[in-house]
Amino acid sequence: MKGSLKFSVFIFTIVFGVIGIIDLTSKKPIIWDRTFDQKDKNPFGLYVTHEELPHMFDKQAKVIDIKEDLFTYFESDNRLNAPKEQLLFISETFEVGDAVNNRILKFATNGGKVFIAAEQINQKLLDTLQVDYEYFYDNQDDIEEEIKVELTQDGIPISFNKSTLDYSFTKLPKSATILGGLRYKEHLLPNFISLKIGKGSIMLHITPELFGNYYLLNNQKQYQYVARAFSYLDGQTIGWYDFKSKYNESKTPLRVLLNHMGLRQAWYLLLVSLLLFLIFKSRREQRAVKTVLPEPNLSKQFCETIATLYYENGSPENMVHKKIDYFLHDIRKKFHVDTLLIHEEEFLENLSERSGVSKEITAEMIQLITQYQKGSHFTEQDLRNVNTKIEEFKVKAEM
Repeated sequence: MKGSLKFSVFIFTIVFGVIGIIDLTSKKPIIWDRTFDQKDKNPFGLYVTHEELPHMFDKQAKVIDIKEDLFTYFESDNRLNAPKEQLLFISETFEVGDAVNNRILKFATNGGKVFIAAEQINQKLLDTLQVDYEYFYDNQDDIEEEIKVELTQDGIPISFNKSTLDYSFTKLPKSATILGGLRYKEHLLPNFISLKIGKGSIMLHITPELFGNYYLLNNQKQYQYVARAFSYLDGQTIGWYDFKSKYNESKTPLRVLLNHMGLRQAWYLLLVSLLLFLIFKSRREQRAVKTVLPEPNLSKQFCETIATLYYENGSPENMVHKKIDYFLHDIRKKFHVDTLLIHEEEFLENLSERSGVSKEITAEMIQLITQYQKGSHFTEQDLRNVNTKIEEFKVKAEM
């Protein structure tokens, strides 16, 4: 690994370590956004509400999360004509199409119960139910501090801080029942009503933040308010449709990373880091490195050239002497004998024994070599003779 790459890895490790330490030691901010999401654990999410809802009834109810769209839900399993569940909606805005509005009304007419907690409710549905609501004060602090919330069946005002209690019903039909309201001095301004529709009913609550995680965990009175409000859903099975799960659910395989802020930031940081690494790496390696080949061995070509020159100049004398000199050099190197003693009988015996060539062939070769060493004028035939004897010996001696 190159030094620059090691340094880059070191820097990235330090950066990730610092980010991790900061994330672990920093105080997480509280997000007060009104998300009304079943998976959200922030104050105005509905995670705790979703977990506690089955336990808020005398007989534990079964809560079903409606995963399909509302139109498909109402059209399946004969739900419009024979309602099997009671429906719950908690959202900042309850806005559905006319087709779903008509099916909600038919669902209630045939005996179903529908609980809608939303600050903004579809105007066409309100007109059909002959209901309307509006602000009842201009957010004056002195009034806001005095407003409490109560259920008519309890008559106990309860303080809900962190909430803007500013909506109340201003138009109700004769069939409406006030289930709860905002208590301001001697006045009870309705914010929770029930409307009889055929065999069933539709309940409207226009302060949905009262059902958030914060109030279920804040104190027992606020928890009891939520439980008593839900008690009007007295069925064994409650179908909860979460608008947020439909709008925000990611389809990508990376949804686990993208749905959590910390993992999402780490993923984006990793992508940026990889991009920077590839950019710098490509800039450093894009320049082509010149290939340096080793020097070729031209010894054989050199010898062939010299031999050709000697041959073309017509002087076989030099060729004969050089052939003999090179051969004697090879004998000294391979068999470790002294070629100065070539005329002696001991040299013949040592060379024959060490080379494994018979004494007769060795003697013929030595005789020819000693003969040519003394001469100075040779023909091409003499060159062929000495070359043949030397090559014959080298073959038999495996040189």
